[in-house]
Formats: sequence, C-alpha cells, structure tokens
Amino acid sequence: MALLIESETSTVITNTSGYKAKVTIRNNTDASLDAGTLEILTSPRFSFDSSLLMQEWADNTEGVDPRLQHLSTVLGSAKVGSIDPGKSMTIAIVVPAGKDVLSRFTTWGPKPLDFVYASPSADTVHMHSFVTRTQDGLNIEATPKLGVVAALPLTSSQWKVGDTAVKRLLTQKPSTASESKLGITTLSSEAKTEQNTLSEVLERHTGIQTISDPDYLSSFGEQPRTTAIMQPDGFDIAAASSTYGGIDWKSAGITTDSWNAATSLEQYRSATQSDTSQSGTAQSNPTPQTKQADPATIAWQSKSSWSLKALTLAKQQGYSTVVAESDYEPDTPSAVHTSKMVVHTSAGAVTVLNTQRELSTLAQDTATSHTASAENTFTGRLSRFIAQSAFYQMEAPYEDRELLISLGSNPDADRLDTLMSALESCSWLKIDSLSSLMKATPYIGTEEANERAAKVAQPSGDAAQSIEESLRALKSSRDTITRFQNNVLAETSGASQPKPSASATTLIGNGDAQPSVSLTARQWMTQILEAHDEMAMKAFSSSSVQNTIMTRGARQMAYQLYSGVSLAQPDSISIVSQSAKMPITIANDHPYAVRVRFASASDSALFSTTQDGEVVVPPNSEVQDTITVHVLQSGTANIHITLQDHEGNSFGAGADARVTSVLQINDRSGYVILALAAVLGVVGLWRQFNRVKDPDE
Repeated sequence: MALLIESETSTVITNTSGYKAKVTIRNNTDASLDAGTLEILTSPRFSFDSSLLMQEWADNTEGVDPRLQHLSTVLGSAKVGSIDPGKSMTIAIVVPAGKDVLSRFTTWGPKPLDFVYASPSADTVHMHSFVTRTQDGLNIEATPKLGVVAALPLTSSQWKVGDTAVKRLLTQKPSTASESKLGITTLSSEAKTEQNTLSEVLERHTGIQTISDPDYLSSFGEQPRTTAIMQPDGFDIAAASSTYGGIDWKSAGITTDSWNAATSLEQYRSATQSDTSQSGTAQSNPTPQTKQADPATIAWQSKSSWSLKALTLAKQQGYSTVVAESDYEPDTPSAVHTSKMVVHTSAGAVTVLNTQRELSTLAQDTATSHTASAENTFTGRLSRFIAQSAFYQMEAPYEDRELLISLGSNPDADRLDTLMSALESCSWLKIDSLSSLMKATPYIGTEEANERAAKVAQPSGDAAQSIEESLRALKSSRDTITRFQNNVLAETSGASQPKPSASATTLIGNGDAQPSVSLTARQWMTQILEAHDEMAMKAFSSSSVQNTIMTRGARQMAYQLYSGVSLAQPDSISIVSQSAKMPITIANDHPYAVRVRFASASDSALFSTTQDGEVVVPPNSEVQDTITVHVLQSGTANIHITLQDHEGNSFGAGADARVTSVLQINDRSGYVILALAAVLGVVGLWRQFNRVKDPDE
C-alpha cells in the first residue's frame, strides 16, 4: 500500500488559516482492503533541533527522538471505504480555521505530521511529512530573514539533431556560411512550448536569477531576462581538465575557444543583438544608448565536479566564478552557512558558489532520499522545502546568511511557478540577488576552501570511460570528415566546376541549379566541420541522453558524407569474345565536385579486369565509365567494384556484377577441335594430291 500527498494540501498553518489535506490511498496488493480510517497526527509544540533529525523523520527511521515515537495530537481524521485490489481512493480532510487543535500551534517552525492509514485487513501504514507554522500572529522576537538566491541555469538538455538541416547542408550549396549551419541542432516543438511557458514564469517571478547559456538564449523568440551568462551549451569544463585514453579534446572538435568566457560573451551579444563594448550601442541600432555593463560570466557545473585542476582551467579561460552543485556542501550537522568560498589556484582566485543541497534537491522536484515516502509527490516535496527553509532560519536566527538554491536546468514551468509563489510568501525568507551573494563574506577561509577543493577527484571509473568513449567516437567522425575533405573533395576555385577527367567518362545530366553566389568547396567543408563541432559541444552536457544523441548525430553526418558518393549496381553481362566493356555509374549527391577512384577484381581465375580509373563527378550529378573484363576461360564470375579515395582507401558498400562467358573456343576443348580440324585438313590435302585417279576421270 502507498499513501500520496496530493495538491490542495496545506503546507503552512497561520493564525487565521485552517488546514486541509488531500491524500490518495493506493491498494497495491492482491486483496481488498476493508473500510478503515485515515488520521493525521502531530505535535504542535515540537521543534526540530537538527537537519539530521528532520531527515530521519522524513525517512521514517526507527529509533529517532522519543518525542516523535507517539504523536498524541490528532490534527484531523476521516473514514475510508473499502478499496479493491489495484485501485485507489482519495480522501480529503478539512480542519476549519478556529478549531481548537489549530490554536495549539503556539511556536513557529516545522512541525511533524504522521499520516496513519489503518484497516482491519492490512498492516497500519505511516507516512511522515511536515507542516510549517508561520510567524503570523505569534509574539516572537524579530530576527534577520534568511537570504536565499534562487538561481536558474537557463540551458537545455533537450537538443536534437536536425536531420533536414544536415541533409540540406550535405546536398544543397549554401550561399552564406550562416545559412549552411541553420538548424543543425534544434529543439523539439514540445521543448519550444516549455520554453515559452518558462519565459512567462520568469516574467512573473523577477527574483529568479537566470544564468543563461548564450547558445540556448539564441533559441528564444523574445529574450528572457538574464542575470549572468554561463559557458556555451553548459559544456562540462571540469571533464575537459583531464585527458582520456590519450585522446586530445581538439581532435574531437572541441577547443578552449569553443567554451571560454570570451566566446560566451560573444555568443551572448550575438543572441541579444547587442554590443556592450565602449560605444555602448546595439549592433542593430546606430543610435547612441546608455552604456550597459557586460553580464558576469559564471561557469556552471555540468556532470563532473569542480576539482582543483578544473577550477584552474576555468580561471585560465576567463571564469572567475563557478557554481558547484556537489562536493562543496559540508556533510556535518552544523548550521548552514553562506554559499560562498574562495579557492586559490595557480591561475588565480576562483569564487565557488556552492548550492545548498537539501533545498536545491527539493527545488529540482526530487526527493531528498528514496525512503522519504511523503516526498513522492510534488506537494509532499513542497511541504518539506518550506519546512526545511524555516528550520534553517531558526537554527541561526541572528546570523546573516545567503543560501544558493539551484532550480535545475529543466524545470517544469508550472511547478516552478508554484514553488516560487510559496517561497515568496515565506515571511522568514528574503529573496536575494546573485550580486548580493557575490558581495557576501565567505563563510570559510581560503585554506579550508583549498582543502575542500583538493578532496574533489577527477572523473574516474564509469564516468571517465563514458567521456573517453564519447571523445573516441567524435574523433573518429571528425577524422572521417577531414579525410573526405583531403582525399575525396575535388579542388575547385570560384564557382567553376571541374570536367570529368577521363575521355571515356560520360556525364549524365548537368547537376542541380546552384546559387550564383555561394561558398567554395573548402568553405563548405569548414561549415560541415563546424556543424560537427557544434554537436560535439552538446555531447558533453549534464544529460546522458542528449550526449548520446549528439555523438550519434556526428557519426551519422560523417557517414552520410561518404555515402553521398555512391556506385550504382551494374547490370550482369554476357561476353562472347575475349574481352568486353562493363559500364559503371558513379553518383555524387553533394553540391561540390568529388574526385574518386574505382577498382575492380574478379572472384574467379577465369576472368581478369583492367582499367581501374579515376573520375571527377560534378555536383549533384552522375558520370559513367567502363571496366574492361578479359575472358581467360568460359564460365561465370562476380566482378566486385569499389570506390576509393586518393590514398586508395575503399569506402562505401561497393557493387557486384555477374559476368558470363559463352564463347567455347577459348577453352581447351576448343583448341582440341582446332587441332583436329587442322589434322583433317592436312590429311585431306595429302589424299587429294596422292590418290590414284580412276581411268574414267
């Protein structure tokens, strides 16, 4: 059986509010549940003394504080009817304002709730949750509010490869560089819809601090508010601080110029069509404007953690501040502190903003543990979030603190809206800005911060293996594209097209019409490599699914580049002489000419082939050439034909043609017949001259 806290359940109790709970009882057994009861037990004056105790209560841990063993106050109850196997029943419990039980909540803060379902036909089920008594109406001393910074990494892990755009890039001649790469990676219609909804939430809740991925920012129709900018595509900088299997990141298409702070700022200006240089004017508007400062650049943690080596690399590439979502939050039961520390690296000081673990986990719609049963629903997680934030304020009420809360990179917009509305209504919290956190005093010294950074390890084990596999695959696909450029693409200049190189070659068609002004072949290949590198960048995000999609997309594009030059299946031929010409057709689906070799071989000693040759195939065209097949003896065989690049490396599937010889004179029996005919001829002539003539002649 399972109990689920549904929406409409109260997360707080005020001096004028009542309490309402909506709970679903799910019968996961094979037997019916008899009619029973649902009670909500609490202890109105209980105060949690540690975050650890709150977690133990949420996890329904045995042997916790004796005061929590038997909660005696019934907040509300209801009768529950019988429930059939596999069915559910939702029960509403309403406690009106003014009820005596509500007046017992005379101290503010998180209070324990025990949802108890009892049925004669099943074991009693307990679900532990929280409700928070607010400060309203209570005679308490005013203390500083707890500062919280709700930060949203405005990036996406829902990128996919635009198959249509890839096909257009490989088969149609673009007139500009920007046109050729348009839509290589794109967002689904569902992701765009979520994007629009998220923009509306950001407009309603101006307290959300957006750290924007400039590449993702460019996909918005109307630019959302940006507090700071992060590395392009949320690239895993920490992973890039190491090498894996001896593979250079550059060989996979990723250089520091792909993701450093200068590139991030450049992409941001392009996305927002702004120029925040000394002129202070927008690129699209020559009218002088008020000078605006560049947004701060902050490197946000991806999959890998910020080791000391990773922090050094980030600093070298222009990021003086990073956000750490793991490894920098202390595991001690002491009070939470300001989410800031400064680590000194060989490249200089780096400010590390560490997200508060419990609040960030809950804000990202995730339970704090798999045993916290009440947190299996959004409302249950929201109740815990509010209770946890109240506890953090209570545990050090006179200390000025700023906690960083990560809202996650793929939030559900509606739930984010609900969370922020609840957070804004908490009188004990102050929704602060990122700049306030940046100005706050670090809560630990540099020496301790460096010790903490030194304990963070580089990627290892399965994580390192996954990175190496991705790098190896991307290096292979990029090498494939480079080989095509160097060994298959025909050298051209301007818009002129090369002619077929062999006199025996026949051009079939003149290719598709091309733009009067277009990129050269080399420029086209540069765009293909840049498209590959765009996918490579997105293959090192925080999402394993997206990483796999991008790695496969890069490999598929490299494959399509070679498969765009193909050999048509030749027809079978019959030979009635000592040799014959076999026609072959080579097609080029690309918008630029290619130069390829073709080679042939027989699978039988009865036949041999000659005239392996080289042809230039114009853009979007086919050319026809021939292979000479020599017959040594009658019979049948397969002639295998392959395409090769300039270095003699075969590519493509190749083609086989069936060859049959029907001229028997060329085998041994034919020579015997000829010899016998010659002997008979000689004998005949001898008889003609030496025979005795008849007297009548």
